Amino acid sequence: MPLLQRPVAVGRSGEQKSVGSALARAVLMTRNDLVTAARYYYLVRFAGARLVPRVMRYVLYRMAGMRLQMNSIAPGLFVGGPASNLTIGPGTSINVDCFFDCLATVTFGSGVMVGMGVTIVTSDHPIGPDGRPQGEPVGREVVIGDRAWLGARSMVLPGVTVGEGAIVSAGSVVTRDCRPFAVYAGVPARMVGQVQAQPTEE
Repeated sequence: MPLLQRPVAVGRSGEQKSVGSALARAVLMTRNDLVTAARYYYLVRFAGARLVPRVMRYVLYRMAGMRLQMNSIAPGLFVGGPASNLTIGPGTSINVDCFFDCLATVTFGSGVMVGMGVTIVTSDHPIGPDGRPQGEPVGREVVIGDRAWLGARSMVLPGVTVGEGAIVSAGSVVTRDCRPFAVYAGVPARMVGQVQAQPTEE
């Protein structure tokens, strides 16, 4: 039997892997790791550095493929996944040390306020018949509506839409859609009040 076809390992499903397929997988994993590292150092360590002025940060993010309009992004933003999956509307303000997992698209509308340390998660694992996570992670879109407010250290989980003008209190974990102009708090976040809708400017 040729060397590259000899079984040398057992995969997750129990099938044997040849030297050739193991090498091909190792090359693919190395390539993916290098791409991820390059993205991290450009977006997080370079563009997101505290010494970089906001105007320059805006330009660097645009060059990386982010869909940005005029907004304010503070230092320390961690962007995981392709930068092109992140869209930030005009007048949106993002405070320091936020974490956006952009395996799927993340869209912020206009005039959104994002507190310090906010986490946006788009990826999770499919649940198998035994109720346990399995397989590769999959992404589900997150949308934050116009003029919403995400309090400090709040977290928005995959597939969630936060409605226009909604307020998510600090430290809350949002697991399902939020109604427009409603206030949410808790873990998991539940509606605890409403805010008066403000007329939009013409």
